[in-house]
Formats: sequence, structure tokens, C-alpha cells
Amino acid sequence: MYVLLSLIERLCKSVEELSSDDLVGGDNALQYLKFSGFKVDWLEKKLEEIKVKKKEEQIGESRMQELEEELKVFKKKCSDIEALMETEKTKLLVTRGSPLTLDGVL
Repeated sequence: MYVLLSLIERLCKSVEELSSDDLVGGDNALQYLKFSGFKVDWLEKKLEEIKVKKKEEQIGESRMQELEEELKVFKKKCSDIEALMETEKTKLLVTRGSPLTLDGVL
């Protein structure tokens, strides 16, 4: 009976709180309960749903990390372009700021 209660308690955790070890332990507990004669089809279905959610969570976290890395690259590129624009802006101001004179010719 303790195994059943422990499994139910484990499955009541949020997906974020569950580790891979928790899911493996859940599988083991479920097999033990089935072997002991318990009808736990409903619990098996719940465990499978949680496994799917956990997998989706892991995929989502991985994708978020990929996007963060891409964002870092884009931010660096943006920063480089802004610095280049400032350089060009300074050159333009220098060019505009020095008027041509004919002092040396006359």
C-alpha cells in the first residue's frame, strides 16, 4: 500500500519538480503494483501523460537555450553595427564641419 501512496504522491508533483529518476521510480513502482495484482491502468495512463509533459518541458528548455544563444549573437552584431554607425556619423560630421576656403589660392 505504501508503494501505491508513494507513487500517487510522486505523480502529484509539478512537471518541473519531477526528475528523470522520479519517472523511472514511478515505472518501477507501477510494475511492482501490477505484479502484486493491483489494477492500476488509470495510474499507468497518468504516468504516461506526465512523461509526455516532461519530455515537452525538456524540449522547450532546450529550445529556449538555443534562442538565448542566437539572441546573444544578434545583440553582439547589433552592437557592432551601432559602433560602425557612430564611426561613420563622426566622419560625416568632420566632413561637414570643415568648409572649403580659397584662402590659400588667393
